[in-house]
Amino acid sequence: MQKFLIKLVFCLFVSGIPWLAQAQTTLGDRNSDESVVHMNKVPRIRNSEKRQKILLKKAKVKHTAQYEYYARVEHIAKEKQKTLKKMAAPQYSNPLYFGHKRLPKRNPIHKMKYCKECGIRH
Repeated sequence: MQKFLIKLVFCLFVSGIPWLAQAQTTLGDRNSDESVVHMNKVPRIRNSEKRQKILLKKAKVKHTAQYEYYARVEHIAKEKQKTLKKMAAPQYSNPLYFGHKRLPKRNPIHKMKYCKECGIRH
């Protein structure tokens, strides 16, 4: 009789496992049903609005090869403008400076010295 009861309890236990698993999936299905209902409450967006949002997102990408090329070109153009502005100063544009920062003095002939910077006596 004891063996029969043990077998009966074992059979009930084994047959109850699929029932428990099914109960868990139905609970999960209920949660997913609630999320579907929640998703249906979200207002729908028109196709044109979606397209505009996608285009705006695409416009924010700046790390393309073309963008980097134009960024380099702009940087080089700015540097060139700076050097041209610097070269317009009389130190570089006036030939009387002979490469000096300030215009060298014109000394009398007996006071002239050899200049190490430009290689001329003045």
